[in-house]
Amino acid sequence: MARVVRHESERDVWEMIHGAPDPRLGGYVLEYCAYDERTGSFVRRRELPSDRVVLIVNFGAPIRVLSPCDGWTDQPFGFFAGMYDTFAVSETVGAQRGLQIDLSPVGAHLLLRTPMHELAGRAVTLDALFGRAGMLLWEALACAGGWEERFALLDDFLLERLDDALSPVPSVTRALGRLRESGGSVRVGDLAAELGCSRRHLVAGFREQVGVSPKLLGRILRFQRAVALAGSGSGWAEIAVRCGYYDQAHMVRDFHQFAGGSPGEFTRRRLPDGGGVVGD
Repeated sequence: MARVVRHESERDVWEMIHGAPDPRLGGYVLEYCAYDERTGSFVRRRELPSDRVVLIVNFGAPIRVLSPCDGWTDQPFGFFAGMYDTFAVSETVGAQRGLQIDLSPVGAHLLLRTPMHELAGRAVTLDALFGRAGMLLWEALACAGGWEERFALLDDFLLERLDDALSPVPSVTRALGRLRESGGSVRVGDLAAELGCSRRHLVAGFREQVGVSPKLLGRILRFQRAVALAGSGSGWAEIAVRCGYYDQAHMVRDFHQFAGGSPGEFTRRRLPDGGGVVGD
């Protein structure tokens, strides 16, 4: 059953409908989210790096995206955002409607059939990803009768691609599991030793199937946990310890790289009800 999140304030209104993909896509496609919003207090968001990658299908005015590798691009129909080592920026005209598909990096590698390092730091158009099939998908989704029908169309499209997908590299999937279990704190050398492979082999596998190194992914996982704990009532020094940072200064460094400012600035920019982070 879909989960609905709504927000309404003096100048901003949005609704997000979260849907579960077909179980056969489990581990590869993590969530669907339909969104419909009108915002008057901001037009830009900072899009923070995470251990997920996203596919956006846009039914509104073109979205402008500032990505680390491509600079500013206009995205009228949608785009795929790979793994980033810093934040990106999205800009809308204040009204937006579309779909976000959250994928695991390995899932994206298998479904897109593309080395993930080629997509890292980029915003790639639907037609560049899928060719004519990408625009046919957009047309079908745009003409569908409702969000549930759109979720079903996405299931069919992605399952068809999964039928021909390659198998994930076991060492990479096991390493991803260990990194998540440890909150990103396990050392890459220790991880390679646990898996019985060389550090070089592990890093190469991550480059191909994830898009970033295991060390960078560990930093992103620690940062994600710190973000989740922000506003919990714990002080920043305590959060740094709980997230496995060497000290608070190291956590602050990651906030500057991944969120564009200090932890305090991040808290001030954070929107309620899953709305994201306000940009400049």
